[in-house]
Amino acid sequence: MVKIRNVEESDLEKVYEIERISFKEPYPKTLLLIYSKICNDTFLVLEDTDEIIGYIIGLVKWRILGHIISLAIHPDHRKRGYAKALIKELLKRFKKHGVKVVRLEVRVSNKPAINLYLKLGFKVAYTLKNFYLDGEDAYVMYRVLE
Repeated sequence: MVKIRNVEESDLEKVYEIERISFKEPYPKTLLLIYSKICNDTFLVLEDTDEIIGYIIGLVKWRILGHIISLAIHPDHRKRGYAKALIKELLKRFKKHGVKVVRLEVRVSNKPAINLYLKLGFKVAYTLKNFYLDGEDAYVMYRVLE
């Protein structure tokens, strides 16, 4: 049974593991802990039979801007609609908090993620040159919430 819920501190080891295997430049565990404290309603995990298989971190800025900080699904569980479910739930929570615009950054080479965001109504705003430590550019994408 798959369910989405708020992150708990005890989840952070598994979240970090997924972060580490999903990204070239993973966030440190300490930063994930900070996000778990300051994003208490917008740091979500996805569980399948009590095992965490994905997460999304959202941050509300200036009461009207939602920022998707990180999203990852364990490689063994990808292509099943879980990322889409996490994004949709986060967008609902952003809206509840009064967010009007959501933004994110994504590697220009991450075609699967870019395509998912486009399908969910995000648009490319501009490119950030050399955004990542390895020199790769990022697209800044956004979506207006109605």
